Amino acid sequence: MTDQLTPPAPPVPPAPPTGPEDGPGPVPENSPNPASQPASQSARVVAILTASLGGVIALALIGTTVISTIASASVRTETQVVDATGIDELDVDVAAGSFRIDFADVDDATLDVTGGWAGGGWTLERDEDELIVSAPDWSFGGAWLFGGDVRATLTLPRELENAVLDAQFSVAAGDLEASGRFGELEVELGAGEVNVSGEAREVSADISAGRAELDLSGVQSADLTVSAGQLDGRFDGSQPQLVEVNVSAGSLDLALPEGDYDVTSNVSAGQLDNRLDTSASASNRVAVELSAGQVILRSAG
Repeated sequence: MTDQLTPPAPPVPPAPPTGPEDGPGPVPENSPNPASQPASQSARVVAILTASLGGVIALALIGTTVISTIASASVRTETQVVDATGIDELDVDVAAGSFRIDFADVDDATLDVTGGWAGGGWTLERDEDELIVSAPDWSFGGAWLFGGDVRATLTLPRELENAVLDAQFSVAAGDLEASGRFGELEVELGAGEVNVSGEAREVSADISAGRAELDLSGVQSADLTVSAGQLDGRFDGSQPQLVEVNVSAGSLDLALPEGDYDVTSNVSAGQLDNRLDTSASASNRVAVELSAGQVILRSAG
């Protein structure tokens, strides 16, 4: 008898591999979106930079407050005295702070400065017949931190109140107030405020910014320049022979004594409002150069 053999079953083939070739597998529900990662990193960088900048600003404000507090606590008054006999010229240079001129029954010129650290930098000197007052030049914002609360007063002998002084007032920042009788009066204003009153024969004013007021009588000639800011002038008494006005920006409001004026103008832009009585044959002249801004001419009466 023959035995019939049954062949063995063939082996089961291995399962095909799974991977990128078969396509992406299922994405978990909580898996982050790769496209959102760069945006999230940028947001974190911005947040870090913002926080750092805020910290720097906060430290700067704290430092400024501390410095200002120390400066306020160290307020003092310093006095300087110079012989004023024979003085005929005055030169004042104010970098920051407040300055004014007074006349009193004193024998010498006296400068009283009240303030913090900046008060010690003011000087009062005499060079032959010229009296010189200067304030410290605090750079890099020092004028704002230290110079703004400084008050300086120059007291002159009362006999100089009726004497004619040539004066030059230069203000980089802060304010200046002066009254007197001046021969040649020069005013330069970088920023802040200037107020000058009294008498003057010749007037020169150069206003870069800020505001200046001139209330003067007896002016024979004036050269007024405004680059920016504002200049308000009032001249009383006799008519000036010549007034030259040059405004490139800002505004000028000038009141002149009553009478006829020969007014000439060159206006490339801006507005000229001439309210003076004009006559081409008048001997008193007003010449206006206006590039931008506004000029008002009117009668002081």
